[in-house]
Amino acid sequence: MTGSAPEDERGPSTTGDELRRAMTSRTAALQGAGQAALGRLARARVLVVGAGGLGAPVLQYLAGAGLAAVTVVDHDTVDPSNLARQTLFTRHDIGRPKAEVAADHLRAVDPAVAVTAIVARFDPEQVAGHDVVVDAADSVVVTRAVSDACAGAGIPFVWGTVLGYDGQVSVFHDAGPDPVDFHDLHPDVLPDEGSCALDGVLPALCGAVGSVMAAQVTAVVAGLGEPLVGRVLTVDARRWRWTESPLRRGPASQRPAATTDEPPATIAPGALADRIARGEVARGELALVDVRTPEELATGVIAGSTTPDTLAPAATVVVVCASGRRADAWARTAALGDDIAVLVLDGGITAWSAEGRPLTTGIGTDADAGTIAV
Repeated sequence: MTGSAPEDERGPSTTGDELRRAMTSRTAALQGAGQAALGRLARARVLVVGAGGLGAPVLQYLAGAGLAAVTVVDHDTVDPSNLARQTLFTRHDIGRPKAEVAADHLRAVDPAVAVTAIVARFDPEQVAGHDVVVDAADSVVVTRAVSDACAGAGIPFVWGTVLGYDGQVSVFHDAGPDPVDFHDLHPDVLPDEGSCALDGVLPALCGAVGSVMAAQVTAVVAGLGEPLVGRVLTVDARRWRWTESPLRRGPASQRPAATTDEPPATIAPGALADRIARGEVARGELALVDVRTPEELATGVIAGSTTPDTLAPAATVVVVCASGRRADAWARTAALGDDIAVLVLDGGITAWSAEGRPLTTGIGTDADAGTIAV
């Protein structure tokens, strides 16, 4: 579905050109932006896959970005449960296709943008003719298809995900100078695990992650900021801590052992406690690496923990974060060697503490005592 809003919907005295100049004036005022950046945006064609919790804030910010064209793909209709976090919609939209509602919103904001609404599931052929793709479907299955389609077409794509209190954002570009794609972050071929319906999601987290995704589009298209290519930005909305993890790969023959078709193995809090009690950490047989932020580390760590920068060689490395999500991502991309077993603490510090297990302060192992040296 394409087209522009009728003239009388644009406002009583504002033409399309005047409206666009006003909308983009604050962007043009940014250092390093100017008319050159606006020109790049005005020529850009963006495909947004998904108009739900992440797609809604993405589309709201892209609506006034001064783009040439936006294509919205979503097969779903608006449901009452969507309204708290999918901020494009109101109760009057219940039952309508999300893609069509989103397209109407974009046209209402900027009648000069060419909008296409596709009420269907993602098809790899849809990436053709676009300069950047935004994967806001929040589905591993869809993201793999988007990743492969964009790699084949040489198109960068912005990716985001949210579930519960956790979110992630990155940019993948197989044809870029430092090629990396979604398979480097999640090499295992698994179906989607978890859902907002089953696990819940903090509504405002969708807006936070979606806003970062929209900013990545302007970074890729107009050079406003540095795209998150080769980097994964993770947010823990329990404490609102943002962390960045590197994502890299080499030739297929040189990929690290952690990047395999198998997900990192996990270890339960009780099993880890037993191994610590047997002195494996004190003897250097097992290393605990905590990948949380310094602020999070200050709230308490498992005795014997180190950071990635101070990780010493050990036969087994247990990776720890708040809930397990960042630890999983770190374990997949860490090049620790074929002879090192890498485990992720199942449920992270949250699960450890929920079982009443103690935390201490400071980072660094006292080998004699087997406890943290503050």
